Amino acid sequence: MVLDPARYRVLRADLPVSLTKKEFAVLEELLRANGAVVSAEELLETVWDENVNPFTNVVRVTMTSLRRKLGEPAVIKTVSGVGYRIP
Repeated sequence: MVLDPARYRVLRADLPVSLTKKEFAVLEELLRANGAVVSAEELLETVWDENVNPFTNVVRVTMTSLRRKLGEPAVIKTVSGVGYRIP
């Protein structure tokens, strides 16, 4: 998988992946973490604005959509009760 922020482009297996701005930003944050777990709260703080409801399920919904678009094998892992990571 290749993420090119300058061109706002994602390639998976040399094929372009069309992502929304939020999906792209979430993927960028997970890749930037370099294998570390990123919590939903951290994603809310870095990807969404300060007016987002902290009890929203928007991270989970975005993650589901992002996983579907990136395809198999899954690259985003859930660390139960902690957050998400890309190993």
